[in-house]
Formats: sequence, structure tokens, C-alpha cells
Amino acid sequence: MAYYATNRFNYWGQLGMLAAFSGGGLIIGGLASFIPLLGEIDLFQSKDTAATLMDRILKPENTNALRVSQFLSTLFLFFLPPVLYAKVCHMQPFKHLGFSNGLAGGKGGVETMLIQAGLVILIMLASLPAVATLQELTEMLPWSKATLLQFKTAEDAYNKQVAVIARMDDVWDYIISVFVIALLPAVFEETLFRGGIQNLLSRWFKLPVFSIVLTAILFSAVHGSYLGFLSRFALGFVLGWMYYRTGNIWLNIIGHFFNNAMAVTSLYLSTKAGEKVDPSKMEEHFPLWVGLASIAAVVALFILFDKVGKQTIDRPGEEVLIPGYNFSNNPFMNDSATKEPNNPQ
Repeated sequence: MAYYATNRFNYWGQLGMLAAFSGGGLIIGGLASFIPLLGEIDLFQSKDTAATLMDRILKPENTNALRVSQFLSTLFLFFLPPVLYAKVCHMQPFKHLGFSNGLAGGKGGVETMLIQAGLVILIMLASLPAVATLQELTEMLPWSKATLLQFKTAEDAYNKQVAVIARMDDVWDYIISVFVIALLPAVFEETLFRGGIQNLLSRWFKLPVFSIVLTAILFSAVHGSYLGFLSRFALGFVLGWMYYRTGNIWLNIIGHFFNNAMAVTSLYLSTKAGEKVDPSKMEEHFPLWVGLASIAAVVALFILFDKVGKQTIDRPGEEVLIPGYNFSNNPFMNDSATKEPNNPQ
């Protein structure tokens, strides 16, 4: 259940606000991300090409600076834009985004919230073979050799960045990596993609599945992985369905965090002390039948998820007035609903 925008922004206006804040966040975050690196390297050597500059940045000694850099860029790009949009367009911004649902148990109580959280973790575990199989199927598509080489080059460049940011020489490094690579992206990305974009599209088009699919496409595209596009799309769809059925962003954060934390933990356990981190070790390989069984398991768990939290599913995607809010000037409501009371308080 969502609430109408309370400051007379129609859906185009809300989209414009979200896009404007996201564009500003992209620019500011891009500039802010260079600040931690200024004391580590000279970013303005005229002889540098883009490749040589990245080589100088992506050195193990710059790990901490790169972690702070990533935090700043994702904060401004993924978290602050939807929060500012919600503050401008909605009376209760964090409730609108889904942060007020479930923290204290929501309508179903703390017990229901805990059971749902457990099911979210099981769903993420069950989806692993399906996600891995989708990536393998992507590589099997009839790409040209040049295209496949370009895709793999992009993957190698991404893995090179992860290898530096996720350097884990000891347990403390592992904890920091879990925070930077698993927790922060879970909070920031879910706020934008589910709390902001999917939420707006669901209320606008009244087609929840379409909104989940479109948001999952955007979610996967932003990560810039060609070979991992379908697998990240699947992850985005799973997370989108959770949000659609509950409106509880905390469950999404738990699922997203668990998925990322499993990858970081696998990487940590497979890397010897002092050895260079190799993100390709995170890739799993499963037979096709295991991938199909994985999909069936996810569907079954979602049916159970709905049954457990049925009292928390309250007309998902439908807009209503905020309880106790006597006057709304929202342009989408009918005249009788938007008529200002004779004696407004």
C-alpha cells in the first residue's frame, strides 16, 4: 500500500523530481568520489590515458581510499536522490519508501517479520543455482567472437576494481569488505530501485509485474555487466516481488545484503592470506536441471512467503490517503475526495 503524493505532483512531476535528483547525485557523487584519491595519487598527469589512470588508481595501497570513494559515489547516486524526492513529494517520506514498515514488526508483528526475514534468506539461497545458470546461458548465446571478447574485457575490468576494494588480508578486512560491498549497496540500491523507482511505477501504471520487470532491467543495466545481465535481472525481479508483496524495504535490504555477503564470504574463504583476491572464484556452475529445480524452489518459497505474511499484504501498489490526513490536493483524485473541508484545521 502506498500513499498519494501530498504536494500536488502528478506522476510525471514525481518522475521528473526523482530523475533530477538522480542526475544531480550522479554529478556530485562522481566529483566527490575523487576526493579520497587526491591525497593518494596525482590524478592530473597530462600523459595519462584512461587505462593508465585506472592502473594507477587500482593499486592495493589505494584500497581504503577506493572504499571511501565508492561509499561517496553510491551515497549520492543511489540513496540521497530517492530520499530527497520522497521528502519533496510525500508527507511521510520514509514511510513512503518502505522504511517504516516492519522495523517494529509492522501489521503482522515482530514474529511475522522474523519469519519473513528467514524466508527471504532461504529464497536468496534457493535462487543461487538459477542465477548462476542464467549467466552460463548468456555466455552460450550466439555472440560474435569480438562481442564476447568485449564483454569479457568489461568483466575483467569490473573484477579488477572488486579485487582492490575487497582486499582481505585478515578478519578485519573481511568485516570492512562485508560493510562496503554487501551492506551499503543493499541499503542504497534498494532505496532507489525498489523504494523509489518501482514504487513510483507501480502506482503510476497500476501494472505491478510490468513495474517489477522494468525496474529489474534498470537495476541490472546500472551494474554494467553484459554477461551478468540476466542473472542480475533475475535477482532484481526476486527483490522486486518481495517489495511488491510487502512494501517493506527492510526485507529487500536483508535479501540483497545476504546475497552480497555470501559472495564476499566465499571470496574470503577461497583466498589465502596475502594472496591477491580473484572475484572470478565467486562464479558457481550448476547443471541445467539444478537451475530449473532452483526456480521451482523459489516459487514454492514465495507461495509460503505470501501465506506467512498475508496479513501484511494490503493492496500492494494501490494508493490511499494517509490516515488522519483530511485534505489532499492530489490531481488524480476525484473532486469529492480532493475537496477542501469547510473548516480546515
